[in-house]
Amino acid sequence: MIEIISRVLLGLGLMFTGVQMLSAGLKQMGSRPFRMFAAKSASSNGKALLFGMGSGVIMQSTSAALMILASLISAAMLNVPQAIAILTGFSVGNCVLLFIVSMNISVGIMFLVGVSGISMFLTKDERYLIYLRVALGLGLIFFGNIMMAAGVKPLRQEAWFEGAMEFSRNYSMLSIIVGAVLGFIVQSSTAVGLVAIGLARENILSGPQTFLFMYGAAIGSTMFKVLIGQAFRGTSRQLVRFVNIFNVFGATVFILLYYIEVYSNIPLLMAMLNYFELDLVHQAAWVFLLFNLTSAIFFIAINGPLTRWLARSLPPSEEEDLSIPKYMLESNDQDPETAIEMIHLEQIRELEQIAAFITTARENYQGPALALRLEAFQSLAGQVASSTAAVAAMPMLPKTTKEHAYIQTRQTLLDQLAESTFSGVQIIIQARAYSNMSGLSDACMESIEFLINFAAEIEKSKDADDIQMILNLSSSSGPSMEKLRKAYIESDKLDSVQSKGCLLDLTMGTEKIFWLLNCMMVYLVSDTGKAN
Repeated sequence: MIEIISRVLLGLGLMFTGVQMLSAGLKQMGSRPFRMFAAKSASSNGKALLFGMGSGVIMQSTSAALMILASLISAAMLNVPQAIAILTGFSVGNCVLLFIVSMNISVGIMFLVGVSGISMFLTKDERYLIYLRVALGLGLIFFGNIMMAAGVKPLRQEAWFEGAMEFSRNYSMLSIIVGAVLGFIVQSSTAVGLVAIGLARENILSGPQTFLFMYGAAIGSTMFKVLIGQAFRGTSRQLVRFVNIFNVFGATVFILLYYIEVYSNIPLLMAMLNYFELDLVHQAAWVFLLFNLTSAIFFIAINGPLTRWLARSLPPSEEEDLSIPKYMLESNDQDPETAIEMIHLEQIRELEQIAAFITTARENYQGPALALRLEAFQSLAGQVASSTAAVAAMPMLPKTTKEHAYIQTRQTLLDQLAESTFSGVQIIIQARAYSNMSGLSDACMESIEFLINFAAEIEKSKDADDIQMILNLSSSSGPSMEKLRKAYIESDKLDSVQSKGCLLDLTMGTEKIFWLLNCMMVYLVSDTGKAN
């Protein structure tokens, strides 16, 4: 008995190791192209579906696809309907592995495992190692499947095992529960499908047990995705909910079809498979495909209402709204002058977002945390920088070329201002811990917020008098900096080395923010002067 259990565990271990190795290798090969082609191929639902189907064949990991698509949505390179179309196709392409494993090529698999393992030992080039890991992973899946089935086979001679299998045949819900538990543990309905095929190959599981086992695995893997969904924010949560609904819908429909066919004697899925005289292993592969294909067809049909419901039930978070461009989306295929103007409007939004960093230091603040605001700014800034680079490839007049140079410089200053303000807010909060510095830190907070908001208004109006005013206020000899320097000179009155260090940080941080604002206004004077 111990030998039998050890063989079964060895087979399962090899198979799950193979699944992990195959998935990791394919993700390493495919994640970057997936990210690149996903944005390009999502121009229509048909292209997105085909791309998702091909990606499912290659990557074999819905969780990895979820993570990548969520990042593309956060970067505004995809919208939710496009990502859902890709995931729908992905679920169908994901079925190919079961068809491969259903083939009877045990001798070839031994050669594959042996040659791949030896080659990995002899090869040092990382490029070839990736492909060898994929080959070895696939070989281990086959080999583990065969080992597990061979290990379980002797159990058929045991009376207790035969009784347990008979009991599970009489209580079909047990197969669903076991499949669900295993699906939750291994986090993959595909991996559980491989186990079911291995057991079906040796007639350990009957046809109905095999099918119910896979339906339960879909429910179990859904339970796991509910947990990983807690790590998603904003509209990305819509993707997780879609995958969960996709699996639960398919499992519910096919479980109902099973009970209708069994208890009402209406020929449905199992009758169709028997009609084509397929063996049980190939029946299992086809059931897994039909399961995913049926769900895919249904959700393609209701794509519009589904995406609208998801948008209502899981709306974008505030920080996600901040990270999405509002004007650049309108600048596609436009002339460079218009594109530059749209980018400038986004840069004004960036400046307003930096001013909002300060609000996070106020008491009773209830909006996005400072770190989330910085993350949203950086996402928007990255898209602004990409659009600015794209405009550089357009033919431009000399005047437009100068304006383009100004927005590039302005973006660099905005990036630096965001980082400095982020650090400045942290220092302001730290300074409040010292009673004799709380008033000074609040004064710095008010001054910084006023100047940044004032700069944003000036960027819109480009009023010459206002520009001169903010240049005076943000200069090194302005009233705010004079007050800070005076406080630093009198820092001997502070009661600790830590408070003196905090005051120095506050002085230097505020001075850097003012200097960056001053530089921006100097460039605005140049821009306005050139424009006139």
